[in-house]
Amino acid sequence: RNRDIPDAYERLLLDVVNGDKSLFIRNDELKVAWALFTPMLRELEQRGVSPELYSFGSNGPIGAHYLASKFKVRWSEGEF
Repeated sequence: RNRDIPDAYERLLLDVVNGDKSLFIRNDELKVAWALFTPMLRELEQRGVSPELYSFGSNGPIGAHYLASKFKVRWSEGEF
């Protein structure tokens, strides 16, 4: 049988068309998320805070290591 396997977005849309909304958040969850994050996002914008850039394929920004060490959390290169 020669069938194309749907990619992730096609599968997601097919699931929701078939009534499976398990990978989507509910409206009440979305409202709470916006209520929590909007003030923080506004504060970051007002302060002019920019994300710390890092190279593709790296272990993330160097600031993450400093933040982790502040709380005595360690990980090895390539492991999270």
